[in-house]
Amino acid sequence: MGKVANFFNAQKIALAIQQKQQMLALDKEFETLESKVTVLQAEKLNLEAQVNPLKREIERLQNQVKETDSQDHLRLAEFAEKILLAVANGQQDRERIFASLNIAKIIGDYLFDILYERNFVSNEFTVLSATPLGRAYLVENNLV
Repeated sequence: MGKVANFFNAQKIALAIQQKQQMLALDKEFETLESKVTVLQAEKLNLEAQVNPLKREIERLQNQVKETDSQDHLRLAEFAEKILLAVANGQQDRERIFASLNIAKIIGDYLFDILYERNFVSNEFTVLSATPLGRAYLVENNLV
């Protein structure tokens, strides 16, 4: 007998034949559901065992991306630093800066792109200037 039948027997409840058949059917359904729960719990544990290493790998990769990002922003190329220093010191003419550093215009433009991208230099109203972030970079890296 199953749990439902055992309950009725313990309570000394008498049932008609049709009710006993229903009770036995309920017991069988209950056992089937218990079996499914057991299978689902085992499957859950298996899936968790697969997911947990993936979660750790995602976290590791996210940390790696953060570390790479922070390393990319540690130091500028030497000529980019010199351009930033020239702008911070008030030089406005890009071509003169390039000439004083003896670098080609295309390289200088590329380095300016990096400085703009990192928000170290601005060009508002055609006035070239170092941003607070750019000046902080110069000070923090002992370039002034």
